[in-house]
Amino acid sequence: MQSSHVQNPLTISHLKLLSTLFKSTFTSHPNPLPRFIPDHPIFPLIESAQAHPHTDPRPLHAHTITSGLIRDPFAASRVIQLLLLPGPAADLRYATAVFNSLHHPDVYTWNAMIAAHADQGFPDSAVAFYFCMRATRAPPNTYTFALLVKACIHGGDTGKLIGLGKEVHGQILKCGVEDVIVVKNSLLNMYCGMDHLAEARLLFDKSWHLDLISWNTLISAYGKNGDVVTAGELFERMPERSLVSWSAMIDGYVRNGDFSMALRLFDEMQDEGMEPDVVTLVSVLKACAQLGALDQGCRIHHYIDRNGLAREGNVILETALVDMYCKCGCMDEALKVFDGVRGGDVVLWNAMIGGLAMHGHAERALELFGMMKERGIIPNESTFIGALCACTHAGMVNDGKKIFESMREYGVEPQREHYGCLADLLGRAGQVEEAEQVLLSMPMEPQASQWGALMSACRTHHKIDVGERVGKHLISLEPYDGGRYVLMANMYAINGQWDDAGGMRRAMEEIGAKKETGRSFIE
Repeated sequence: MQSSHVQNPLTISHLKLLSTLFKSTFTSHPNPLPRFIPDHPIFPLIESAQAHPHTDPRPLHAHTITSGLIRDPFAASRVIQLLLLPGPAADLRYATAVFNSLHHPDVYTWNAMIAAHADQGFPDSAVAFYFCMRATRAPPNTYTFALLVKACIHGGDTGKLIGLGKEVHGQILKCGVEDVIVVKNSLLNMYCGMDHLAEARLLFDKSWHLDLISWNTLISAYGKNGDVVTAGELFERMPERSLVSWSAMIDGYVRNGDFSMALRLFDEMQDEGMEPDVVTLVSVLKACAQLGALDQGCRIHHYIDRNGLAREGNVILETALVDMYCKCGCMDEALKVFDGVRGGDVVLWNAMIGGLAMHGHAERALELFGMMKERGIIPNESTFIGALCACTHAGMVNDGKKIFESMREYGVEPQREHYGCLADLLGRAGQVEEAEQVLLSMPMEPQASQWGALMSACRTHHKIDVGERVGKHLISLEPYDGGRYVLMANMYAINGQWDDAGGMRRAMEEIGAKKETGRSFIE
């Protein structure tokens, strides 16, 4: 009979059975639970409720009250945990009310309440529950402290949370559990997540017991904060390395632009017999994309296909492949990967649209832009930059204007880059007056590079009046950039205004402005 009840959500028959058994048990035994709990139907019923999160657990709570089982802290904690399960039935306020009705909640119940408030973004409440717990002389366990530290990581105001976190750290020291590895790793994660690497390193260095999680947390934090030298030193000191260690170090090099070192480390990892996972491969593909390392990118693609990783529907990995092929100029391969993806997200579409735009396939890029809207994929800021760039490279002025004007229909507010794309599109088409108005109408200050692009357009299309106005403004923004004076002088020379051209050269010399020497980098 019991097994039939486990198959389905809580029903009236379940609750009647529960009520009968609870009452008979409490009538027969003054303190029945220690010997009764393992075989009691409360457990299969709770398992049933956990398997069906849409089930309202309040009827179960009501029957624990009428049966008297609510008097037992262990059973009461399970009811509270049911009320806090993720899903539509979760009710923090109701669970708190149930908790407040308990006389002697156990550590599991306290932990459940601390965890719930932490998960829902109420770190102050989570810490307040801890101090209430101590006031009732209920002893916390190591999981209590790990939950408190977690509460200080997710809450919004970092300045406020670091103070709260240090208060929790003080309690951990007071209770003598800082060296418990799960607590220590929680503290390391908190300090690293808040970019307080000095505190994290101090804790790390004074610890007599560290595990892989400790090392990996600190290495990853240094990499994310731009200190790959220190990350590398720690990596070399590791007594053993996991895949996470290698991935964190490779990701650190990629984040900080040392793409060659990232690929070198990837080769070392494979030489040591370590098989990469999706996280590692995404980082390595980013490095290949930035270096134009097509051969290595293709080898990684073959590895992905050989191991069936793409068949798992990992959109992040497939997006990295598309981006790599686009940046290496292999548009056919990029489209082949893109067309094989099922259920791609906006990031994947952006990578493909941006790649097509960059390589002059404007019509195909705009075709995809239209398709993504048809498929219900909402474009974002990056999507519109890709679409506007496509119009710019193809000189599709009217299409570009329509795309720009449609941005707010999708809840996207044009940013500096979008205005710059539109101004560049108009300037290249010779509509420099309108381009100037676009820059002047921006709600934020245009960048000097955007004015510079417009000035180049004025020179190309012999629009001296606008070019002179823009050039003088540009020189006021960057008076020591000799390139601005040279551009003005060349524009005057093309128009035969030799005196003005000479004047620009002299002004450049008088102020000591210098033109940057051009550079070229080829792998």
